[in-house]
Amino acid sequence: MELYLKKNRVFYFEGDEVIANSGCSYEISDRLGAGGNGVVYECIDQNGSIYAIKFLLHFTEKSRKRFGQEISLMKRLHHPHIIKYIDDGFVNLRENRRSPQEQQALFVIMEKADLNLKDLLSQTSKIAYDLYAPQFRGLCEALMEIHRFAIHRDIKPENILVKGETWVLSDFGLCEFLNADEHCDITGENEKVGPVFWISPEAVNKYYFGMNDIGTYSDVYQMGMIFALVLTKRFPGGILNGDEFTGTDKFIVNIILRALANDYTKRPENGEALLELINDATINR
Repeated sequence: MELYLKKNRVFYFEGDEVIANSGCSYEISDRLGAGGNGVVYECIDQNGSIYAIKFLLHFTEKSRKRFGQEISLMKRLHHPHIIKYIDDGFVNLRENRRSPQEQQALFVIMEKADLNLKDLLSQTSKIAYDLYAPQFRGLCEALMEIHRFAIHRDIKPENILVKGETWVLSDFGLCEFLNADEHCDITGENEKVGPVFWISPEAVNKYYFGMNDIGTYSDVYQMGMIFALVLTKRFPGGILNGDEFTGTDKFIVNIILRALANDYTKRPENGEALLELINDATINR
């Protein structure tokens, strides 16, 4: 089996299936995508159920720790708007078919989605209130669940997947556990934390000046960016005001503007606080 990370990097292992830690086997099928450190394929279990399998193909100790934290968090999260953990394990790979040297590649198996939010928005002229309102509530519920354990830190359109009609949060590779005894801080001193276009103001301050801790309020900022993108189909940079959201419920607009405050003390502090506001705007009025 060949795993393609990038055009010039191909990894090999024997056969066309992997055995997970649970003892279940999964046949590897089509390639779904790749990032800087790994690649995602479709896989099928013995019962014919189809999932996605993500292989870590960056073999540093730092990357392994981060991937281990991602799997640890996924195992704890249970919500219909969070990608579901299925299994995990490792496989021995060679970067050259003839090389005797092998690398141990960790993998995690999860639900397979249909597409991501970026692709959905590019295919849709406008998303109606009846669709986005329950999805906003669901994503806030998902964020509240995540904030029981960790800060996500990497919320962007590519990491919100669409499964049927449900939008689900995924990709916990940058998560930071709230319990300091559990979290292993593997982010470098001058390393950016978060997606380049969706990073919170305090994450930028931390990178440039070493000030402002990244907190649950930073996830609220990133989620506010997502909501604004869905409603306007434009990148929500610069100074926004209510006029940017033509035809949108003013109560939802006000929540988004609060979530995008540069001063994090003026935002909802976490997923639970954001959910309460969204519920008030979409259910309780």
